[in-house]
Amino acid sequence: MMREFKLPSGSTLKVGLAPFEVSRSLYQAFLEEVKGIQISSATQLASIYKDIFCIGFSSKKIETILWECFKQCLINDLRIDAKTFEPEVARSDYMTVCMNVAKENINPFVKSLYAEYSQFLSTMLNDLA
Repeated sequence: MMREFKLPSGSTLKVGLAPFEVSRSLYQAFLEEVKGIQISSATQLASIYKDIFCIGFSSKKIETILWECFKQCLINDLRIDAKTFEPEVARSDYMTVCMNVAKENINPFVKSLYAEYSQFLSTMLNDLA
């Protein structure tokens, strides 16, 4: 099943999940890149978003894997390829395409990570009590 998104240009993006190995590689590359972000109680949420945004769009590794994910996606029912973002109007879609494709492929892993982390945190808190 493909999820649909409206792009800034008015085009329609259809996102299909990449094969497990590709999605997992994207998730791992993302974690590898963001593990260096320092977060404390004083860290501003805007600063965290900025760091994640900059990491996501500056990492060649993430970009390479995203292009593998693009193979499962369509813009206006056409496959995404090297020429897709050549027209100026299509360039305004690039970041939105990247964000949606990354989100759709990473979210299934994050959901289970949150569940596991919550269970671990609950166990740790019960052990301290």
